[in-house]
Amino acid sequence: MSGNRPDVDEARQSHLTPEPKRINVAISPDTVRALENVIEREGVTLTEALRRLVGYGDFVYRAAREHGERLTVSGPDGTREVVIL
Repeated sequence: MSGNRPDVDEARQSHLTPEPKRINVAISPDTVRALENVIEREGVTLTEALRRLVGYGDFVYRAAREHGERLTVSGPDGTREVVIL
């Protein structure tokens, strides 16, 4: 037995996990379509679609801006470079 009490471990974990933050924003029709696309294709809720798109965007943004990496997309029609301005 490790000697750790489950209630203490749970308290530590909840202390380390930030609380969700509720926001209210106006979004463009293009953003609505992007969210609807993820909802339809992946069968997720609006909230999960938003989380995924923000996560993808953060990944791309950090790769390009913070690390100076070049991004490429490969598919059936070939490979193309993604340029972030």
